Amino acid sequence: MLIHEVCQKCSLTKKAVEYYEKQGLLHPEVGDSGYRNYRDEEVSLLKEIAVLRKLGLGVSEIKDVLASENKPLTLSKYEYLTDLKKQRISEQQKGIEQLIRNYNIDKAMEEIRTGLDRMLALKEKLALSFPGSYGTFLSIHFGRFLDGKAETAEQEKAYAEIVDFLDNLKIPDELERDLEHVSLMRTEDIDHITGTLHNAVENPEGYMTDNRKNMEEYMKFLSSDAFKTTPAYKLRQALSEFRKSSGYDEVLIANMKTLSPSYRAYAEKLQKANELWMERTKERGPA
Repeated sequence: MLIHEVCQKCSLTKKAVEYYEKQGLLHPEVGDSGYRNYRDEEVSLLKEIAVLRKLGLGVSEIKDVLASENKPLTLSKYEYLTDLKKQRISEQQKGIEQLIRNYNIDKAMEEIRTGLDRMLALKEKLALSFPGSYGTFLSIHFGRFLDGKAETAEQEKAYAEIVDFLDNLKIPDELERDLEHVSLMRTEDIDHITGTLHNAVENPEGYMTDNRKNMEEYMKFLSSDAFKTTPAYKLRQALSEFRKSSGYDEVLIANMKTLSPSYRAYAEKLQKANELWMERTKERGPA
């Protein structure tokens, strides 16, 4: 089945179908003429994706559902998050109504502290604690691991230490400017980057096999003299030095692993993927 037929059956645009394919959600056959041929199972998959997307799930969340052996159970987590969102909206509405009746900021702050703040997801609290490009960057980088709340005293302590660390972190001006550029990225670009990284971490063997040539060329470029003259190289060096001198790994990353079980699992997979890549690189020897 060609793409225009698929779009009619699934109520999707061609751009949407192409986007989901780029995110690795489906893999249609490509004929000799270059046209994609969608099988019945891929049409069914696209219908499923379309439904989940319209119900508010993001690409990474849809991947979780599709990969799950128990889809209803996985969806129950997102039902819980949706319920929290509705509760937060209700609390916000109450706060606005209270201010309309009596514009008492001190009272509103106390009610927010005892009510609304307790309902905010960790990524929302982080973004509100650090407004502007800094908070946006943190939400982009860690947000998908912080959809829940701190449930234990240990997690509360870890979150407090993260906030204290970030609040006292001295960021070089060059890095601050780069954070602003990241915060202006389009949502689809961010999804593409995080989706690609997610695929590589979840299946490093397959990713390296499928992208071996591109990765080898990329690594060769990173070790070249030409790369060392670029702004990207200087930024990479600055970031490496910044992580070492700021306590980024010892404080932020260590507490993130305590705060978020999903981040801890991701970090372990990322480490294994990096070790596998280094092993493969050594086996092939210098280019």
